[in-house]
Amino acid sequence: MVSEEDMRNTILRSIRTEYKERYKRFEFYIFLCYLALLTISFFAVKSANMNTALESSSSKHLILILFGIFLFFLTIILPERFIRRFIPVLFFLTVAALIFVLAAPKISGSRRWISLGFFNFQPSEYFKLAEILFLSEVLAAKNSKVYYMACLSIFFSAILIYKEPDLGTTLIVLSMWLIMTIACAKHERIWKGAVWGAILASPVAFFMIQDYQRDRILSIFSPQQNATGAAYNTIQSMRAIGSGGILGKGYMNGNMNLGNFVPEDHTDFIISVIGEEFGFIGICLIIFLYAVILYRLYRGFNLSYDFFWKFYFLGSGFLIFFHVFENIGMNLGIMPVTGVPLPLVSWGGNQIITYSILLGLATKGCIVNKNKRQG
Repeated sequence: MVSEEDMRNTILRSIRTEYKERYKRFEFYIFLCYLALLTISFFAVKSANMNTALESSSSKHLILILFGIFLFFLTIILPERFIRRFIPVLFFLTVAALIFVLAAPKISGSRRWISLGFFNFQPSEYFKLAEILFLSEVLAAKNSKVYYMACLSIFFSAILIYKEPDLGTTLIVLSMWLIMTIACAKHERIWKGAVWGAILASPVAFFMIQDYQRDRILSIFSPQQNATGAAYNTIQSMRAIGSGGILGKGYMNGNMNLGNFVPEDHTDFIISVIGEEFGFIGICLIIFLYAVILYRLYRGFNLSYDFFWKFYFLGSGFLIFFHVFENIGMNLGIMPVTGVPLPLVSWGGNQIITYSILLGLATKGCIVNKNKRQG
């Protein structure tokens, strides 16, 4: 006869075994890099906001970071079946928000945000995540009619985002659709037609975009001629990064940063603060953290049995790569300024929330893959 103590010990051993298995399946590489980027963000943004009207906003930034971490773990806990059933609802809610934002009052000269009083909600930021999820589900289902409807919805949404205006996000949305469509090895006529159409239409489109957008593109070829105009932010950023040298000037010791010589250095040009205060080494650390995340997403893509997760890893990896390359590139003068933030590092609650959910889902995908391999 089994005693009560033996039963209790058996249950405790079973619980310990279960937690050990969960510990082994957890994707620590993505989580640790995610946490490191948020930590860097808190200190870099705090430094960037010194001597500005946002100097006292550190507590708000910290709350947004903690909320992002909460969402990261929430997406891991939620059942996979619930997440996948909710995807169409999330997608069409974000499309509806994109329509609504065009009727909202302008904020900073554009209609990109919906003011909620305590928070400015930016639908286009969440649409990127919704697009990856929705397109992953549609491509995994291999239903051509549903795919065509998804394409129309995505193209319609891209037009809405362009009308805000937000050319950078428009290009990201269309590029993600193209990359994921090519990867599915179907619908060849559609993506080839889209590529050729874009190539043939690009000369006309170049003259149809707004003047400031065209000036930003041209400024990368002759920055000194636009030093007081479209290239001003980039040139100031390059000076700040160059002055940091190899090791930087030290935390909160950047003259360009503290003197507010780099506009928007807490958002789009946050890398200038890191470069000036932590030098070449600091920028290399940032790139290394992103590289680890991208490698783990690539590994998740290769090990996925479910095509939904395969496409999700692909879309997520492309989105992060594009944002990092474009943001650091525009800080160094090799890419036009598009207002694309540095994921998890730039100031902005919308992008912190979006990438927290995105990487939380990626972590969940890695856990699901490990469960299926062990099963």
